[in-house]
Amino acid sequence: MEELGQVHVWHYLPGTNIPIPLGGVNVYTVMNTLVVMAVLWALFGLAVRRMSMMPHRGQALLEMILEGFQGMIDRTMEFAPEHRRRQYLPLIAGLFMYICVSNALLLIPLPHIEKPTEDLNNTLALGLTSVGYALFCAFRAKGVKGYFVEAMGPLFHSHGSAVAVVSGRLSGLFFLPMHFSEEMSKLISISCRLFGNIMGGAIVITIVSTMSYYIVFPQILYAFFLVFEAALQAFVFSMLTLIYITRAEQAHSE
Repeated sequence: MEELGQVHVWHYLPGTNIPIPLGGVNVYTVMNTLVVMAVLWALFGLAVRRMSMMPHRGQALLEMILEGFQGMIDRTMEFAPEHRRRQYLPLIAGLFMYICVSNALLLIPLPHIEKPTEDLNNTLALGLTSVGYALFCAFRAKGVKGYFVEAMGPLFHSHGSAVAVVSGRLSGLFFLPMHFSEEMSKLISISCRLFGNIMGGAIVITIVSTMSYYIVFPQILYAFFLVFEAALQAFVFSMLTLIYITRAEQAHSE
């Protein structure tokens, strides 16, 4: 319990007195993120090695995951052309696989192995990727000018008397900040949801295991809970990203 919430931060460049901007670098988060990337590269390498029309188990599992996500993208964005729907598969499937491996990293029995997603900085970076890409899709679908005009609210295009036109234009001063606060709430929500669920699960497991002298949560049950939680949270994050992109892309069908 004493180690929960502790971070190991470099505030200065190693061997110097030069401060690192933005409060320093969480050493374990960076190290374990590199471990996640190495694990993914190794798994992908095994999956695509000796690819054939009769796939081996690794290739079949990878194809099943990709086909499953492509099917969900197709059903969610059925209004978009096929070539555009395929563009989002690498992002959605990549987020799922990265977060899933990050959440299950504790299955590797090595010292200093921690979940990168237990660091709010990591989940904020993922949230910026999700919300930022959805914002890019909105700019691409509506144009920069069209995006900001829409953000001004439904009354901005009012016609009729001079009073109605002026009132409609002034309403943009209210709707524009509300729109950007909504975008900011998406970032905070999707980032803190992932961070809170992962950290909360770790706290619950630690408390229950400590109070029961590690009898209630033997290693096999702990591994099952860890894998289930990892896949569930990764799936929720990737699906929220897909929903954000879908809302932005709907301008193509209007």
